[in-house]
Amino acid sequence: MTARRANVLPNGILRLDDWLPYQCSVVTNRVSSMLARMYHEEFGIGVVEWRLLANLGSFSPMSAKELSETTAMDQVSVTRALSSLVSKKLVSRRVDGKDRRKVVLRLTKDGAAAYERVMPLAQAIERELVSEMTPQEIDALHSAMKALVHRANTALDAARDWRELVPEQIPTLPAV
Repeated sequence: MTARRANVLPNGILRLDDWLPYQCSVVTNRVSSMLARMYHEEFGIGVVEWRLLANLGSFSPMSAKELSETTAMDQVSVTRALSSLVSKKLVSRRVDGKDRRKVVLRLTKDGAAAYERVMPLAQAIERELVSEMTPQEIDALHSAMKALVHRANTALDAARDWRELVPEQIPTLPAV
């Protein structure tokens, strides 16, 4: 399937403002920045900590590996952020009673309160973003985003070699 819009200029330069990943990145960065100001002021946590807290608020209990997979963040960043959240008493870390090798993570009472405190702002941001769209456009956007997330998770996972996507098109750099 080819893109409907030409996001490459005649000289081969990518037109970023028409490139879907760039557009998603701009929206994500604006939303993250707005949320980050609040949860940093209120709870002294950063973006990575919030993403873990939000996932635990929605999908608890989880393991560190599951958090890493659902957030598409590397294990080292997840481990550091979890240590910070545990030290701030926002997340509890317990050994699984059924599988002693697995550590189960949950929001503490304070973590759940933090999550509930941020959610109204998160919902208000989403309402603001779609405020000029029709209900049909909003439904179509949600459907398209679900499809994109699914495709990104299946087609662009860490195990896939990037060379598979454009093996013949990437010019080779001269040896240094």
